[in-house]
Amino acid sequence: TMRLTIAIFLAFFGFSCQSTGGRQAGEANRLRVMTFNLWHGGDGVKLPRDTTIKYQLEAIRKAEADVVGFEEQTTNQSDHQSRARILADSLGWKCHVIDESRAVISRYDMEPVDGTKSSQAVLLTLPGGSKAVFGVMHLMYTPYEPYDIADRKLLNAKAAEASARETRLHQVQSVLDEIAAYADYPTVLVGDFNEPSCLDWTEEAIRQRGDTLLPFAVNWPATALLIEKGFKDAYREVYPDVTQRPGYTWTSVEGLWRDPEIHDRIDLIYIRGNKLTAENAWIVGEPATLSDMEVNPWPSDHRAVVAELTL
Repeated sequence: TMRLTIAIFLAFFGFSCQSTGGRQAGEANRLRVMTFNLWHGGDGVKLPRDTTIKYQLEAIRKAEADVVGFEEQTTNQSDHQSRARILADSLGWKCHVIDESRAVISRYDMEPVDGTKSSQAVLLTLPGGSKAVFGVMHLMYTPYEPYDIADRKLLNAKAAEASARETRLHQVQSVLDEIAAYADYPTVLVGDFNEPSCLDWTEEAIRQRGDTLLPFAVNWPATALLIEKGFKDAYREVYPDVTQRPGYTWTSVEGLWRDPEIHDRIDLIYIRGNKLTAENAWIVGEPATLSDMEVNPWPSDHRAVVAELTL
């Protein structure tokens, strides 16, 4: 009888562990990070608020994320409430609000890196006591140079790079300045860059893409600066072949912003630190060939990105 009781207990315990998902949240050397633009807090999708929150939570749970960086986390269309706080409370997680657009929610303890409420990055305390920096960027959305290239407003790479540098580079630099004192810590920077990755617009990648509206390569400055500073693009570390895995995150809503749409990977996860490795990466979005994880209905005009990192 004792053996049977123990067997039942073990069977139940084993089942209860596995029911949390395929991976044990809180594994000491693994961290799943997510970047998720909520589209006016979720109001952009025009569903009832509680419905939208339900699908936002489904996306986070399906991703098995440990830490999420949000963009557009409040809305000016309804109640001005921080959706990040609502989502964190629903999950029993911690929340750090950076500004009206940006916030971090985490299952782990965290503190602002510069001691202020509006700090653009936090210091996470991971299982086992190790620390990591996690920052969120939401770079300026206009002018959007890929559209301007397609519309022949920008006629060469030099003009496109100059426009992007003037529009966004100060925002990237401001985050880098803020985390400068933590250069020795494993670092993750996520965000809606509103600018493609320079890795996706090389001469070869643009030639393979074969889109007549995009006639030249561009060394996009926001991502080029991060690479210069020692960061690696987590998605491209896992999927280096741009043609095979374009990983487009813009946009999940065909024909809303431009027709024909210019698709690109603008929601990005960057990592730095010799102890930090990207093991896997996924696109989360609507039921579509581009989505590795599907949520239906999908509550945003951006697809989200998740990366599994090992420390």
